[in-house]
Amino acid sequence: MQPAGSDAGVTVEVRLGPRLGPGRRTVALRAGATVADLVAVLAPDLGVAAARLDGVAVAVDGEVVGRGRALRDGETLALVLPVAGG
Repeated sequence: MQPAGSDAGVTVEVRLGPRLGPGRRTVALRAGATVADLVAVLAPDLGVAAARLDGVAVAVDGEVVGRGRALRDGETLALVLPVAGG
């Protein structure tokens, strides 16, 4: 899944939480793309509004990263859903 009219600068693997969809997605984005760009591209593919993913954390190599973090080609990211209850 690549935004129309852009050069694929980075390709990342995304592991989805069970409530977001099955398995994994491979996403191609422009060079310099950030975690926020990734979330914006994933939302329609998952059939949800981007705002619904606001509370979802994104982890790279087991470490939660901010939305402004630049993506690197070949990285694997995981979407971490908030835990309900207490």
